[in-house]
Amino acid sequence: MGSRAAWPAYGIDAMTERAALLIRRRRPIGESHDIEPGSAPRPALLRGSAGAGRILQSLSELGLPFRDVMQSLHDADSRPTDLDGLDLGSRFPVVVLGSHLVNSPEAVLRRSFLGVAGRHLASNGRLMIEHHPIDWAETAEATQATPGAEVGMRDVRRDPPFVSAVSVYDIGGRVVRQPFRARVLSEGELAAELAASGLHVRRRLSPTWIEAAKLAR
Repeated sequence: MGSRAAWPAYGIDAMTERAALLIRRRRPIGESHDIEPGSAPRPALLRGSAGAGRILQSLSELGLPFRDVMQSLHDADSRPTDLDGLDLGSRFPVVVLGSHLVNSPEAVLRRSFLGVAGRHLASNGRLMIEHHPIDWAETAEATQATPGAEVGMRDVRRDPPFVSAVSVYDIGGRVVRQPFRARVLSEGELAAELAASGLHVRRRLSPTWIEAAKLAR
């Protein structure tokens, strides 16, 4: 994927002093046109919240607005081998691991995403991790997509600690469906996964967000 050498015209070193890095899954309905210089596999610079509205809006509602965001986008079928060598060559004061990637049903892939986040986090930086609610394996229900806005969910199957379903995106009458399977982690399991990646939970921000940091060496 991208490297510092690929970014001289965009001043990546200057940007990382104040930008957040957002690691998320690429949207199946396509990406916003306000991302520079393009789509994955290289990271993309986003000014504002349009290209990752749901995630950044959620953090803004928690009192954590980010104006300059650099994104690293990943396909739904990303593999650990795609992630383990990824290093953008810079460290960020804030890294956001979105798209419920920590809830991958594959432990190796889950830790690969945490590894990417940890590698790009400054030594005293903050890591924001989005996850499914702790009780979601017992409470997940089908939801209706709102055209042009919300993501719906159908064919929900609860098999604790797993949830399988189909996400439904309705954008102006264009409907896109994406099957997924998630593993819901308990508080203790979240803490253990972070510890295995050299991280620790600093505080809980909401039922679906935690703030983490690097373990002291």
